[in-house]
Amino acid sequence: MRRCFVLFLVVLSPILVFGQGKPYTQLYVFGDSYSDSGAGYVDGNGPTAVVYLAQRLNIPFTYFGDSKTKSEHPIREGLNFSVSGARTGESEGRRYSHNELLGRGMRNQVNDFAAMVKDGNVTFDPKTTMFFLLGGLNDRSLKDGETVANLEGEIETLYSLGARRFEVALLPTKIPAFASAGERFNPQLAAIPGDEQARHKDIQISNSHWGGFFDEVITHPDKYGFTNVTDKCAGRALRDEDTTPCATPATYFFYHDGHPSTAAHKAVGDLLYDEATRK
Repeated sequence: MRRCFVLFLVVLSPILVFGQGKPYTQLYVFGDSYSDSGAGYVDGNGPTAVVYLAQRLNIPFTYFGDSKTKSEHPIREGLNFSVSGARTGESEGRRYSHNELLGRGMRNQVNDFAAMVKDGNVTFDPKTTMFFLLGGLNDRSLKDGETVANLEGEIETLYSLGARRFEVALLPTKIPAFASAGERFNPQLAAIPGDEQARHKDIQISNSHWGGFFDEVITHPDKYGFTNVTDKCAGRALRDEDTTPCATPATYFFYHDGHPSTAAHKAVGDLLYDEATRK
């Protein structure tokens, strides 16, 4: 009996060690408008969920292109490369009428990070750094398999630079503008951790329930202090719409059409923090 118990511990111990990650001290994010905090165009009225996650983790956090990223000193904390309108693949993106950058692809975002690493402008500890990929919402026109191929290619690039701890976001399925993307891509996104673990024995990778957290908030609005989960609070300057906000933005799930308010992002950020500290 004792021999069997010892054998059980030997078999189980790699799983226990793998799951006991050190607390995060750095955070790098790649994504689209649901994460953009300034590298492209903030499609809302304040910070996105990943910014609130960084705050809860006590990680100083800014966006690619901020003046801090042009400093001569290497960045050792957190950086958000997300750009509104991004797909998971490659695109330079383009500037709009008010100089907003939209559509810079996640492949390009990862390349920007790689260039900073190679130039010595970013340093990180792989044991305590989260690499968070949140993509797929804008991939409607891509063929089956392309989204996963894009993300896995980006993970491979990051891995080659020393990254070892990854989160791959599952998408929301209860937000009307993006429900079809979530329903289509989530089964494929769920397969990425297994694919990567088969390639790399030292990788720590899992799916974040990021999209499910948005679903949780929009389907249980009272629990999170929201009274309106259907209407937008304001228009976009990007589209020359009336930007006058509604009277109570903090009670609206959507600030712009199809895009959550910073209050909704904060609720999701808190849930992300709970998720991150359980892993």
